[in-house]
Order: sequence, then C-alpha cells, then structure tokens
Amino acid sequence: MDLIVFVILSLCITYCKIDARNNSLQDGGHHFIRSDSLMKIQHQLDSNFDCVDIYKQPALQNPLLKNHKIQLYPTFANNIMGSKLSYGKIVDGCSVGKVPIYNRRKIYQKNITNSSSRLQTDDFQQYSKSSPGYHSVTLDTTRNMIFHGASAGIGAYDLSLQANQYSMSSIWLENGPPMEFNSIKVGLGVHPSLYGDSQLRLTGHWTADSYKKTGCFNIVCPGFVQVNPNKEYALGSVSHPTSSIGSTSKYIGYIKIKQDQTTGHWWLIIQTTESIYAGYWPKELFTHLSKGASLIRFGGQTYAPSNMDSPPMGSGRLPREKFRNSGFMVLVKIINSEYNEFDIKPEDVKRYTDTNSDCYDLWYKGYEGSQYKQAFLYGGPGGRNCDI
Repeated sequence: MDLIVFVILSLCITYCKIDARNNSLQDGGHHFIRSDSLMKIQHQLDSNFDCVDIYKQPALQNPLLKNHKIQLYPTFANNIMGSKLSYGKIVDGCSVGKVPIYNRRKIYQKNITNSSSRLQTDDFQQYSKSSPGYHSVTLDTTRNMIFHGASAGIGAYDLSLQANQYSMSSIWLENGPPMEFNSIKVGLGVHPSLYGDSQLRLTGHWTADSYKKTGCFNIVCPGFVQVNPNKEYALGSVSHPTSSIGSTSKYIGYIKIKQDQTTGHWWLIIQTTESIYAGYWPKELFTHLSKGASLIRFGGQTYAPSNMDSPPMGSGRLPREKFRNSGFMVLVKIINSEYNEFDIKPEDVKRYTDTNSDCYDLWYKGYEGSQYKQAFLYGGPGGRNCDI
C-alpha cells in the first residue's frame, strides 16, 4: 500500500525531491548544484509490521528497563502533549495504545548471532584494522566537548547487495573508552540478512559495552522504545522513492538524534514540515552516552565477509563524480553542550577513512550554498582489496 504525502518547502524535510537542473554554484571548487525547490514526495509503506501494546513492546524486556516509565514525547517538543501532530498524520498506523514493530522474527533470530547483524568493536576507528570486512568513510568532530545530538539530510539511493553484506549511511554518536564505549548509529541502510531484501530502510544500531554483551540493529535485542504509531516512522520502514544515478532530482531522508535534557533519553526524530518523534534509546541503556556524546561521525559503513567483495556505499559511485552521481549528506548539524543546534564548521571536523580511495572516499569543502549549507559527498563502488 502506498501513501502519498505532500511536502512543502520548509526548514526540515523527510524524503524530499531536490530539483537540481539549475546552474552550478559559482565557485568551481564546489560539488553541489544550486536548487530552487523541493517537490512532492511519496512514502512506501511496509506490511511487515505487527501492532504491539506500547507497554509490551520488546524494549521493555531489557532488565535495565524493568521499571522504565515510557516517555511519549520529548520535553523539548514544541507541540502540545497528546497532540497527534507530534506523531504526524496517522494514515497507516496502529490503534491507540499500540506501536508498530517490524515482524521478521525468523530473520531477526537468525541474525542475532550473525556477524553482519551484530557488529564488533570495529565500529570504533581504532579497531577497524583488526576487523576485516568492515570499512567506513566519515566526517568526524574534533572538538573536545560534549554533544547532545546531530542531524543531516542523507541522500537516498537503492543499492544491490548480497546476503551477509550491508551498507549504511548514518549519523554516529559515541562516548567512552575503547573497551567500554557506547554508541548509537541511525540512518538509511541496505541489509539483506536483516530484512530479507535489498530495499533501503530506516535503520538504527546501538551498544553500551563495545559490543561485548550488548549491541544490535533496530529491535533485534531489546533497547529502542517505539512511541510513534505510524508504520512509516518505525525502524525498518522502507525509504521510497530513491534517487537515480545521473538524475537531476534527488531524494533525501532528514534524520535527527537529540538527547532530552530532562530525561537523558536519545530521541530519533524524522524531520518533515514538523518534527516527527519516532522513539528513543533510554538513558538507562548507557554508561557514558547517558552524559552525552564525545564524538559525532557522519558518513558510510559497509561490511562483507572476507571471501566476498566489499559492497557499494552511498550511491555506489565515488564522490569525484560530483552531486548528480554521488552519495551525499546536506544540512549537517551538531547539537552542542548547551543543547543548541549549529552547522558544522570545516575547522571542527576531520575526514576519516580506513580504505583506499578507489573503493570509497569522502569530499568535504564546507558551505555549499543556502539550499545545502554544510554538505559533503561520499561513497564508492567497493570491490576487492579495499584495505589501505
């Protein structure tokens, strides 16, 4: 079943079509195309959800959440408590008191012990060399400070992957020393072993102990609390439509993660013409992230077993092919220690890569005009021998 959603140009967008047929930015060193408008879009709904009592959802099976009181809205929500506007227009959602939970239980169960579904410590930069098969290119914060969130518009591309591969375009929030670090990662991903197909989906991941005993995608293990009754705003929902290589129009998914200053919970927010509150990772899950994040990363990560080629990332093309063909993130922001949102600055971030530039790369030059603001290109085809 398809849902037609009409989106008007606004400060925040979910999956928006960018008309990029206008002239390039005057600075020839920039890689983005000037855009004048955001067009109407369509969301594709997924039937693979169960409607579960909000107080019986998988998250509450976590012993750390035994006495957890579900927070229906963040304290920073602008809309009145109880208003459906904070959840978006409920067109294909669950009835009152229930939330959508992705129901591929057999696939989940198989992947609980699958290395591509349960990440190891290579998610942290220092461990990438010791964990073959994983690769990432990211733009990382460098300032010695605590952050309380981040946001970005992520270019949405379909990718063709095989079983046991995955490719994600994400925002990471991390804190803690290497052997006990905490991490939340959320973005758009293709993961055939997790979902049973190669569709691009809203995907999250977390750990509280460097993946020793905790750490999984979505709700494979109990942790993420879903509060939004809409199926299109649940982890595992399909991102549709997607961008095409060489097209003059692009679609983006605008995602924000923000820590509630009062409760300490980390909220997943889908930005449309309003802020859609999907759910949150409770403070109780974490040791170090409960205090905030010390590192934020924006970019892509892939995995493939050692006997397979590394899969494509972003659009599957290298960023040297510029905006029409490349994966990209736009409107990249951080939320600082005072809970204020700011555009990133070139002097406060650095490029990180653990792979050779023929497999994946990242290009960032800073401000790309009023439509994209702070933005960068990234990704690549993957392939053999991607290690540096």
